[in-house]
Amino acid sequence: MPDTHDFRSPRLYVDADLGPGSAIPLTREQANYLINVMRRNAGDLVLVFNGRDGEWRAHIEIAGKRQASLVLENQSRAQSGGPDLHYLFAPLKRSRLDYMVQKA
Repeated sequence: MPDTHDFRSPRLYVDADLGPGSAIPLTREQANYLINVMRRNAGDLVLVFNGRDGEWRAHIEIAGKRQASLVLENQSRAQSGGPDLHYLFAPLKRSRLDYMVQKA
């Protein structure tokens, strides 16, 4: 599974579970965005993510003037966890410590 970034294809958030071969119906707004705003056609590549299953390559299937779905092909990137953050500081005077905690 290559970890390359595709900056040319539109990236779309969906709430559905993602898996190979799944067909995801698009909402009217999502279909309008892809077909009319981004001027994508049937078969064009779209990157899809849901925040749980990683990023997937999908192609557009147009079912009508205002209806479309995405058919998932393969996973392009695995879901990454949030970064571990460590905030280290030297002991400070009370007023400066309060300021630093406020800004952190």
